[in-house]
Amino acid sequence: MKKRNKNKTAPPKECLLNKETKSSSTRRLPSIEETEAYIREHNLKIINPLSDFGFKRLLATERNKDLLIHLLNTFISEDSGVITDVTYLPTELLGVSKDDKFVRFDLYCQNQNGDRFIVEMQNGWQKHFADRAIVYMGRAAGQSVKRGDNLYENVTSVYSLNIVAYNMPEFKGNKNFFWRVYLKDDRNKIFSQKNVLYFVELSKFAAQLQTLDMADERNHWLYMLTQAVHLNHDDVEAMTPVFRRFYEECQITKFTDMDKRNYVRNVLEFEDVKEMMECEREIAEQAGFERGMEKGMEQGIEKGREEGREEALLQTAKNFLAKGISVDDVSEATGLSIDRVRALLDC
Repeated sequence: MKKRNKNKTAPPKECLLNKETKSSSTRRLPSIEETEAYIREHNLKIINPLSDFGFKRLLATERNKDLLIHLLNTFISEDSGVITDVTYLPTELLGVSKDDKFVRFDLYCQNQNGDRFIVEMQNGWQKHFADRAIVYMGRAAGQSVKRGDNLYENVTSVYSLNIVAYNMPEFKGNKNFFWRVYLKDDRNKIFSQKNVLYFVELSKFAAQLQTLDMADERNHWLYMLTQAVHLNHDDVEAMTPVFRRFYEECQITKFTDMDKRNYVRNVLEFEDVKEMMECEREIAEQAGFERGMEKGMEQGIEKGREEGREEALLQTAKNFLAKGISVDDVSEATGLSIDRVRALLDC
């Protein structure tokens, strides 16, 4: 058998270099001149609420505390009771001992009763995210117990709302996108309601967007989080005041110069991630092509090439969906039909 020339079909060298270097580095803060130039070039008017900077700017500031209260009441009040006020708490928690893992929340607060709330926005796929959510909840629960307390009657509740941009393996095969997780006994009876985990899978929400009722405030919140960058003032004019205000707070004109610089850096860092994902797609396609060529020796070159290409595209689509890329964008990037991509959500 004639040996293949691997260098002839290998992914571009610069692609591999970017994958190795960009993941371990962060971009410098752009100057205000560079920032304004980027904003003009890309006609940025609305920030992305799902970006790390945007999420915290919109919900983790005193200025927008009313938006956070509305969000928490929409998703959590069924268990916590109505929330009328919140106090922001430090988002960094040290462990009890020097060997304990350092914990940093995206958003951490308590309500008027002292109950604590964690809100996490996870864009990138994390293999053990559910376990991390449990650890974070335990660390927050421990904060309500003070040294010298002999009784645990004053332990407060902890509610953890986790919004993820991808499909979690724990909920594989189910189209539901909102999950409430309690501590239960072996007869499925709730053992304690003091600690509740909530998970929202945005990729499943996006796949069902056209069929959902936006009168349901839970759906409307997810709609604003995922679609705000595509809306204009006419789109939000008929919405309720809280969602109109949310949209107004997404206006980049409301930002200070430093806010703009930090946001643009955050956007550029995310573009670096997308570039690495494109490299991953190229590598996967090349690997699929080579597997197809191997099959072609026995089954016919053209048939093997097509099988290998399709296998690579399907795997690439799965990888993109797992990282929170929308169904429409995955379809556009891979050439697969939207229905074919949606079917992968249940795989």
